[in-house]
Amino acid sequence: MAPRCEDEPSDPRRDDAQDPRPDDDTPSDGDTPSDHAQVVPQPPDADDEWAQIVARLGDIDVRPGLVEPRVVRPGRVEDPGPTMSGRDWDGTAQIDRAEQEVDEQEHFVPPEPGPVLGGNPLLTASWLVVAAMPLFWLVAAIGWRSAPDVLVQASVVVFVLAVGVLVWRMPHRRDPDDGDDGAVV
Repeated sequence: MAPRCEDEPSDPRRDDAQDPRPDDDTPSDGDTPSDHAQVVPQPPDADDEWAQIVARLGDIDVRPGLVEPRVVRPGRVEDPGPTMSGRDWDGTAQIDRAEQEVDEQEHFVPPEPGPVLGGNPLLTASWLVVAAMPLFWLVAAIGWRSAPDVLVQASVVVFVLAVGVLVWRMPHRRDPDDGDDGAVV
């Protein structure tokens, strides 16, 4: 397809095509009112538009041997030298001495942890009952359907008492003398 000149209308449906009708709306001898009806422009056909775009591009010389595929390979390092870490710079010894001085001044020794079960035996037993009773109820409901009703009722009472002891032994207010201000940055 040859390239077209700008003043040649190639498609009568295009908006920029010249209108072959006269500008005046007066009917001539053989005209009927339907001849002067408004012509609704149709949208351009996609295939026609594509053909026009390809024609404007012209000939592009694309031969299989002209374009080589691009291969990207990692770069080569000639001689990386000795492997260095973040601590291998001139000021390392100075920084290490400064850190040691700060550590000696602010030497932190964590307190010894308290005994796990060596606290108050009433609280330990209460926590054990609160943790074990739901497991007992699960076993009784699934595997031991013939469990005596008195045993199940007693387990409910013991559970409620253990929860009551834990709530009762909970601290009511904060002690200002405990020395714990919470998390301090």
